[in-house]
Amino acid sequence: MQPIRTAAEITAQIKIYPVRRVYLYQKFSQKAKELRLLGMSYEQIAKSLNVSKKTAINACKYKKL
Repeated sequence: MQPIRTAAEITAQIKIYPVRRVYLYQKFSQKAKELRLLGMSYEQIAKSLNVSKKTAINACKYKKL
């Protein structure tokens, strides 16, 4: 007969990595850059992506590291 092991007796090591926040303009950056290359203004890009003009500008200028 063996004793029952409880969760308190089991050792475990868990690595918790920090969650990196993804901003809205980063999600739309690729599409916004494509639209900008097609000659669209920031206002037009913002309207087509349903975001603000400032978000469209940030998305077009965003460079992935």
